[in-house]
Amino acid sequence: MDLIAYILLGVIQGIFEWLPVSSQGISVVVLMNMFKVAPQLAIDMSIFLHLGTVLAALVYFWKDIKELFTKTNYSNLFKLKKNIKFDNTTQVSRFILVSVFFTLLIGVPIYFLVRQNVTAEMVGILTIAIGVLLIITGLLQIKINKAREAIPKFTTKDAFWVGGAQGLSVIPGVSRSGITTSMFLFQGHNPEIAFKYSFLLSIPTILIAEIGLLVINGFIFNPLILVSVAMAFIFGFITIDILMKIARKLEFSYFCFVLGLAYILIGLI
Repeated sequence: MDLIAYILLGVIQGIFEWLPVSSQGISVVVLMNMFKVAPQLAIDMSIFLHLGTVLAALVYFWKDIKELFTKTNYSNLFKLKKNIKFDNTTQVSRFILVSVFFTLLIGVPIYFLVRQNVTAEMVGILTIAIGVLLIITGLLQIKINKAREAIPKFTTKDAFWVGGAQGLSVIPGVSRSGITTSMFLFQGHNPEIAFKYSFLLSIPTILIAEIGLLVINGFIFNPLILVSVAMAFIFGFITIDILMKIARKLEFSYFCFVLGLAYILIGLI
């Protein structure tokens, strides 16, 4: 592989990480088919590429992350409280921690269970089902018309569903950002909130997953992979900004329709 190949890999990761497609799956396919890389090494490289998009999310949401660290009441972080508004930083911090916990609790066993047994048909059926549910969600929101008026709540119950859904993204071909954004939409959050917290949730989740998988599988470092990471950072940052601007302009129901149709099309392919 030459420099151009590593640049291409970084661009692919940066563009597709936040879209409802599996950026890791695309990278593995490109590595194996275009550059004849062995399957295990292709998987290791695709995992390492996520470092660039995680850094992009860190930079883009730095103010939100700083606020969570500085304004969270750590003494109340795990105390059970009801009726806390969504802008309470302690509640949001707890939501993220609990979501990551359930992701690991559900995702790790699934990873070891299905890593050798998942078929393209299984992933396709799951993807189509998510798409259909998103379209139904959009239709319901047109009827009740409460998407932008509703105040999002970040409860432990919500964290269980979001974390559990994110755990399913260990299945090859299932998009982490796609499935978590979908779950936020199912819970009544508007597109901007759904994207924002899906991206914030990616930071601790992907960092933990990368460390764990690299420890398990090992990794042969190549200095040129840093070029891929840099390109993933640049294009990942640009993609986040574009998607956040789109999310602010799209109505909730229309967003569900667009994302749902995309999921069905991807599942069929």
